[in-house]
Amino acid sequence: MMDLLEFSYGRYTGGSTVPAGSYFNPRTMCIFQTTSDAVLPQDGIFCRVDPSGSQTFANIAAALNALLGTSYTAASFHTCGGTDATPQPGQGANDA
Repeated sequence: MMDLLEFSYGRYTGGSTVPAGSYFNPRTMCIFQTTSDAVLPQDGIFCRVDPSGSQTFANIAAALNALLGTSYTAASFHTCGGTDATPQPGQGANDA
């Protein structure tokens, strides 16, 4: 799943500056949205699932379901917050 997300939507590491958009973190199931350049939370790996920083969670769920064959709903996600942060986010799916 992680590789498919990264190939389709790109890979952005927490703490990096990113352009406007909606970013999904599959580790925490959180979504970070910004309407201008911003720094991603230190939550690990994100994928930019939509160029709009105000896309609805329902539309994001529909896009992910179409790509991954999952059955997410808007309630499957939450807005990224401090409780998601990890001091050692790792390198993603290929950690050894």
